[in-house]
Amino acid sequence: MVLITEILRAKRDKKSLSRDDLYKFASGISDGMVTDYQASAFLMAAYINGLDPEETLALTMAMRDSGTVVQWDKSLSPLADKHSTGGVGDKMSLILAPLAASIGIRVPMISGRGLGHTGGTLDKLESIPGFNVNLPLERFKEQIADMGVCMIGQTDELAPADRILYSLRDATSTVTSIPLICASILSKKLAENPDILVFDVKCGAGAFMQTRDDARELAQTLVQISKMSGKRASALITSMNHPIGLSVGNTLEVQESLNILRNIGPSDSTELTIALVAEMAVHAGIDNGEELCRENLANGKAMDVFIKMVEAQGGDIAAFEALPLAPVIVDVRASRTGYWCGPDALAAGNAVRRLGGGRYRVEDRVNSLVGWEQEVPCGSPVEDGQLLGRVHAADRESAAEAARSISDSFVWDLPSEPLVYEEIR
Repeated sequence: MVLITEILRAKRDKKSLSRDDLYKFASGISDGMVTDYQASAFLMAAYINGLDPEETLALTMAMRDSGTVVQWDKSLSPLADKHSTGGVGDKMSLILAPLAASIGIRVPMISGRGLGHTGGTLDKLESIPGFNVNLPLERFKEQIADMGVCMIGQTDELAPADRILYSLRDATSTVTSIPLICASILSKKLAENPDILVFDVKCGAGAFMQTRDDARELAQTLVQISKMSGKRASALITSMNHPIGLSVGNTLEVQESLNILRNIGPSDSTELTIALVAEMAVHAGIDNGEELCRENLANGKAMDVFIKMVEAQGGDIAAFEALPLAPVIVDVRASRTGYWCGPDALAAGNAVRRLGGGRYRVEDRVNSLVGWEQEVPCGSPVEDGQLLGRVHAADRESAAEAARSISDSFVWDLPSEPLVYEEIR
């Protein structure tokens, strides 16, 4: 029997670990036989000495198999999901899931909550009165079979080893290890068990990966390990120097998502969502995916799917659209004439977080009404004094602070950036 200390010693000494070693480690994490200090030692050794592709795959599959792996009837294929590495104003999942379902791709989506300056899909969905993200797996599977889309949070059964290692990575300063990031993301997605995975790897000031090289390495690793696990996969490397769309904050982002589903939303959020669904369509053998997406936004089919999903999960769209605005709304205007690139994504995300729209700790409560709402798209010529956006806040003091932070971060007179930098297949 291999001892955990022998696994730690091997990785400390830059030796490759076998599949059996990594399965023993992951199962020991989930059943409590591996202590937190041993897990922390492994994380640090893996961070310093790296994991090769075979080790990364083995760790991913071991973490996946530490819990339940969802099994789907073959008649439901193709099933696909998307993962974003996190961005400011990133509400793509809310639009993508019903849009993909409307063109014949079933989307079993298990999402997370916001932590840090980036938002979380579950928090956005829960700003819809009554929406239940805590469905049991059997109900999740039934809804996928019935209407092709369901959006829930991670259950206790899925990849329990990842939950423990995820919490330790921050405490051990091993968050930025690409193999560990990949294993964490994919263990959950592979437990969900779709046929197709598409990744939106953000790059820029408001992204986890701030350089193109780092974003490319992560995208390539995610795609490689997905393919090694038997999935069809690709990734888009996308810009996150400025917020995407016109809103940051949970209620504001849901309203923007509804506007896009009604075919009246901002072009950047719309185009990125279509690009991601089109990637899924290619893997699903649908030749005209982009054309179908545009048709189903224009004819209301995607919106119909979203409404059916919301109703099936207890939500009330009419009640959402009747929600009040935040108590205090402050205008933010241009201080000069010029080409306005927009606010810095990190500054905008942190400003909304300080307003109460994000978390500093997992247990923090989120104020879904607060946020930043742009009047003018990023990358527009503006005049001195022109209204650029509004801060939605709970009180005047926090509103004034957020308005200053966002205004101070404005970027001017730089060349426009592409929405998608490159595609990885």
